Amino acid sequence: MTVNAAEVVTLLHSRLLESRDPAAAEDLFAPDFVSHNMPPGFPPGVPGVMRFFEMFRAAFPDVQVTIDELVADGDRAAIATTMTGTHTGEVMGMAPTGRRVSVTGIDVVRVEDGRIVEHRGLTDTVGLMRQLAS
Repeated sequence: MTVNAAEVVTLLHSRLLESRDPAAAEDLFAPDFVSHNMPPGFPPGVPGVMRFFEMFRAAFPDVQVTIDELVADGDRAAIATTMTGTHTGEVMGMAPTGRRVSVTGIDVVRVEDGRIVEHRGLTDTVGLMRQLAS
């Protein structure tokens, strides 16, 4: 059975973000996965992805990610999301504020053989920091 790009992205969100299943990374990302937008100081590849998700789960333990739009064409999927959560842990050097935030993001992934091999994305980090600082 062939898994298309939209199915892989949907599985990623349900397993890694909603269920917080750490095995999802090994199942859904290729060993040679490349992210073109890894934050500074994060390791490349799957370890960097896991560290990123761990950081957000620690800072926003009640995080929920809503898929606003999902478009797939061939081996690529583009996804627009909204992340909401309460800031109860440190994130990017900022101490917990207890504030509820909402942050949008857009990601484009390329899938081969049912696994994510490449990622490009933008998260509204400025919007996040504004919400935490106000």
